[in-house]
Amino acid sequence: METRNKTLPGTASRPAQMMRGLSKSMCVALAVATVPSIGFMSPSTAEAQASDQSLNTGGKARVSRSANLRSLTESVASASCRVNGGIDVAQAQLELASARADFDRIIDGLVNGNAALGMPGAEQRGRTITALNETAAMWEPLEGAAARLASGAASAGDAEAIGNGYAALFNQTEQLASVISGQYSDPQQLLQSDATVLNFAIRQRALAYRMTREMCELATGTGQSETQDALKATVDLFGQTLTALRDGFPAAGINPPPNDAVRDSLDATFALWQDGRGIFDAAIAGERPTAETVAAAASLSETLSVAMNNTITLYLIATPGQDDVYRVPLEAYARDELSGWLAEPALIAAINAQNAEHDGLSEDGVIALDQQWRAEAGEGGGPLIDKLLSASVSQWLMDQQASTAGFVTEVFIMDNKGLNVAQSAQTSDYWQGDEAKWQQTYAVGPDALHISEVEFDDSTGFYQSQASLAITDPSTGEVIGAVTFGINVQNLM
Repeated sequence: METRNKTLPGTASRPAQMMRGLSKSMCVALAVATVPSIGFMSPSTAEAQASDQSLNTGGKARVSRSANLRSLTESVASASCRVNGGIDVAQAQLELASARADFDRIIDGLVNGNAALGMPGAEQRGRTITALNETAAMWEPLEGAAARLASGAASAGDAEAIGNGYAALFNQTEQLASVISGQYSDPQQLLQSDATVLNFAIRQRALAYRMTREMCELATGTGQSETQDALKATVDLFGQTLTALRDGFPAAGINPPPNDAVRDSLDATFALWQDGRGIFDAAIAGERPTAETVAAAASLSETLSVAMNNTITLYLIATPGQDDVYRVPLEAYARDELSGWLAEPALIAAINAQNAEHDGLSEDGVIALDQQWRAEAGEGGGPLIDKLLSASVSQWLMDQQASTAGFVTEVFIMDNKGLNVAQSAQTSDYWQGDEAKWQQTYAVGPDALHISEVEFDDSTGFYQSQASLAITDPSTGEVIGAVTFGINVQNLM
């Protein structure tokens, strides 16, 4: 696993002649197609503000989250069509339920604030609140229809309601994104050129879901006479925009990738697209897609959406000195949401019990236990690993992690020597006492918090960070151990 410092080196760019297949007309298409306008403050206005204003209000998260509502609208429409058409229904219902929940959570967070989404405070500006209320009102009937379709209790008119209403909702989410980006974009953190690129990158996720929706409409006969041409236009636009993002296209306001990490992510996405793009060719040529082809298109769209989300994360943290774009919401989430776990009596009792058990344990003894753990891990398990993972406190941590719906990816508890007490998943080692997660929490004091660099986790396919906190016994006020949470930072930005 590479750390952010290793994967986010200095800026670099490709020469203009590496642009391939982008015509002058494409410049116009990229510049105007389905992209909300971005509002910017003048440099003098930015200079007059405190440098951390956008961080305190979750500005980058608000810009990104509001733009993601477009993707969720397309995802709801695509999944609804597949549920109604009997195409891979179980998977489509899962996608529909997830998109519905995300839409609800984002709207609520934009209105009321949500530290877990990187937006610590409620919205204050009247114009933005009005736009949010209008979006929520337009979403409400579609939300009800989506809930019934996802649960299998839909009526005949639910899919029709979504089919008739998603386009207007999409337009409304574009207007909302424009309002929010105009309010929160700060030249000290998000230059106009960067915001333009970020906007195109976020739009790619919406285009990915749109391709599947159009395929489904062609397969089920629920589209319009122009749906075939619309599919071709969407496929072309996705590919051309991806090329422009990868190579840069200054004529449309798209700068080359800011560093190797972003470029590599776009290269990987481009390879996925090249391998899968042919699935749309027959439908574009006039053949009616089969249910199997639509399901395959949906799988490709989800893969492309995840890949673009990874790229968006890298764009958000690419600016030198902008680590706070994830550190601020991560700290808020750890202190406001996750710290509540640490008062669990069974957890406190388990730490105290292990501290007593290991009271006379020497350094050699600690190392011997760590070596035993590593050996068992290499063999696929053993008594020490099995003992911890089967402990009731570990089971409780697993349940707590599951309740975060993907925000927390792992959690483990350490004693006063840095040895694991309980954990939600197997760690590579047993002793953490030589690492910052323990040294900068337990050894520092009751309120200590340590946040790691962002890393890509191959097992989840997302960018993650670790937040570690000291654990205090409520009855004595004494620091007795520490905890580390693995957190999906893409859920915070």
